Amino acid sequence: MTTLQDLRRTVSRFVEGSRKRRQLQRELEQLEAMGSLDAVLADAGLVRSQIGPLMAGCAGSRELLDQMLARLGIDAARLPVECLRDMTWTCTTCPDKRRCREWLSGSEGTEFHSFCPNAGQLDNALLEQRPVHA
Repeated sequence: MTTLQDLRRTVSRFVEGSRKRRQLQRELEQLEAMGSLDAVLADAGLVRSQIGPLMAGCAGSRELLDQMLARLGIDAARLPVECLRDMTWTCTTCPDKRRCREWLSGSEGTEFHSFCPNAGQLDNALLEQRPVHA
């Protein structure tokens, strides 16, 4: 039964990812047609060469990062915008989202440091947000 549930979740993630990629592609095409693509990318701290990796990894990346932050007790609202943007980009281009999902679900026994390319930034955020006891 678990295998069937896993398959359903996998198919659901794939369908949702495909939908999000199509939506992003349409939005990028609209921006290009209006002549605004480069300006919008610059505002987001991106360049055209990053569009391909963004399209490939966009599905669910920010949600995974948000779940990771919540599980570690990191308040995303207290992170500098640049830090959150960089971590989101790293998550988007991460080749090991499967292990991340497993770790977030509790079925992965290893520490996140063994697979997460954002581990260093997450550690820094934990240190900065940890309450100081007098």
